[in-house]
Amino acid sequence: MATVRPFRALRYDQGKAGAPLSALICPPYDVIDPALQEALYRKSPYNVVRVELGKQFPGDAPGHDRYARGAETLATWSGEGILAQDAKPAFYLYEQTFDIASGGASRSQVVVRRGIFGAIKLEPFGTGCVYPHEETFGGPKADRLNLMRACAANMSPVFGLVPDETNVISGLLRVGVTLKAPDMELTQDNGVVERVWVLDDTGWCAALSDHLGTRKVFIADGHHRYETACNYRDERRKADNDPDGKLDKDYNYTLMVCVPMSDPGLYILPTHRLIQEAPGLSAEQFLRDAAALFEQRDASEAELLQLAEEQSGPVRFGVAFKDRGLKIITATPQAAEAMKRATAGLPSSAAPARSDAWRGLDVAVLQELVLKGMLRLSEEQVLRKEGISYTPDTRQALAKVTAPGSPYVMGFILRPTLIEQVRAVATAGEKMPQKSTYFYPKLLTGLVIRKL
Repeated sequence: MATVRPFRALRYDQGKAGAPLSALICPPYDVIDPALQEALYRKSPYNVVRVELGKQFPGDAPGHDRYARGAETLATWSGEGILAQDAKPAFYLYEQTFDIASGGASRSQVVVRRGIFGAIKLEPFGTGCVYPHEETFGGPKADRLNLMRACAANMSPVFGLVPDETNVISGLLRVGVTLKAPDMELTQDNGVVERVWVLDDTGWCAALSDHLGTRKVFIADGHHRYETACNYRDERRKADNDPDGKLDKDYNYTLMVCVPMSDPGLYILPTHRLIQEAPGLSAEQFLRDAAALFEQRDASEAELLQLAEEQSGPVRFGVAFKDRGLKIITATPQAAEAMKRATAGLPSSAAPARSDAWRGLDVAVLQELVLKGMLRLSEEQVLRKEGISYTPDTRQALAKVTAPGSPYVMGFILRPTLIEQVRAVATAGEKMPQKSTYFYPKLLTGLVIRKL
């Protein structure tokens, strides 16, 4: 089972940085676009984006690039005391309080999510107790490996889920927030309140480690970061002539936030699909093709907003057309049979053999029967996101399709994937279609950094 232990984090000294913590942190690299990167640069000369995702410049070359500049920046900040390493190993209890409406929900509800920053022992997927649920790609892994090589640090945490049916871990986290005042606190622009407690109490830390040590871990977000950490570990083991990992080295672990699966603040947004083009696509043809597998009815915008928050019922989607209004289509038994044929793993199948859990995913049905089947998008087009855009914001998805001059001809409004579905598919050793989950809010980068 999982081995999770305390560590000595690098943390900001806000006094020496001359800025509040809110000006120093950033979201994970994979949600930072150029406009946000520029805004983060302007917030403070010590914003962690300068390491996490530094700017690129003409004339950059290996050894003189964003990775080298990030490593130099990290070393300078550490030398100047802008970042200081804690004296004792600790767990870092992480609490996020947020209104689900800030993530695009059509209703308001304030919830709290708690987890723990810890160092988890690395195990390649499929060999131990750490389970992925998403595919990974070479480009992001190469990027993160270059940064890790240069900085010898975990800049961003992996987001892990741990089963906690008896709520023992949740109980320890509830106790943890009562042991002292938060050591770090900030409010993001979207209203999310972030708090961190540095907890080095020997008894509390030992109890948490013991209980985490009886659990499997399911990765919610950060699959590329986790696989990159495994690759970096292998490089360092080879350099140390320790292929079996007998030496107790920091690089045998990576930074993870472990959140109990039963936490009431675990909130998954659906990721809606916006279609720019497809061979011979027309609303009329799509509806004719869909009639064989899906029941159809007209719908209002309010109904599609409600659908995007549904937690049960048969597979169904909202469909928005540029000029044909809104529909809800619901899978029939014929759709289930079509999924079995498409994913039976036979030579005639369009996809490898899949479990019932995978076949029952809304995103899987959409991918196999609709995108690849009715819209005739190839596997490569789906993987490369050619002609497809994604957003977790339901209102934004509807507005983008119906706006005058929009490049989108139709959009699919999905329901959120459930935690139970993530666990079932991952336990079966399968990967969900890309963009199946969007855990909200994202874990911040820069609250704690782990040296390797």
